Amino acid sequence: MKQFARGVRVLAAVGLLLATAPRPAAAIGPMAGTVRIAEMGRLVSPESCLGCARTADPVACHRTALSLAMSHDWARAIAIEENVHRERPADAEVTAVLARMYQEGTRNIQRAVELYHEALGMSPGYPPALLGLGLMMEQSGDMNVAARYFERGARERPDEPQFKMRLAEVLVKGGRDDEARPILDEIVSRWPGSKEADAARKLMPNTALARP
Repeated sequence: MKQFARGVRVLAAVGLLLATAPRPAAAIGPMAGTVRIAEMGRLVSPESCLGCARTADPVACHRTALSLAMSHDWARAIAIEENVHRERPADAEVTAVLARMYQEGTRNIQRAVELYHEALGMSPGYPPALLGLGLMMEQSGDMNVAARYFERGARERPDEPQFKMRLAEVLVKGGRDDEARPILDEIVSRWPGSKEADAARKLMPNTALARP
């Protein structure tokens, strides 16, 4: 709740920054749930998902909303996913996907923050929610709060380098080079052929002046 309260206080600043900032899609990676679309079955028409207040097939409509979001048809994607969210209020994936749609599609940062925290309430430590919140805090300029989200994500997914790389980046931006250096070394050592390792090698010279 303390994190949520602080997040709300910076919403205005985040909104101003995001209005001119690059879209965070590339940094976040594929939208949660998209990798499962092919495995989950057929899509249904958007009209069938929007035609009534109660969604007949929430799972199929979730797939349809994801497909629309991938095409940047944000208005229909959000409208359908809101219906799905009403039908599946305890589904952390649906909630985080809806937050991501608001974050990227309409820049409704307040709604995105609320939904990400809602997802964390359902599934403590849910990585897509932590990543989305961390990126919003980073773009707001609050590197300390962003670092806490990314650090928590790294604890939840210790075998994946993405959160560690994001953490190292915000530590460097926040002037905490000494804390970033061992993380960068770990990324290069554990995942030498990854895109995160390449990014870590590029960031290492930025910490060189802080070495004893």
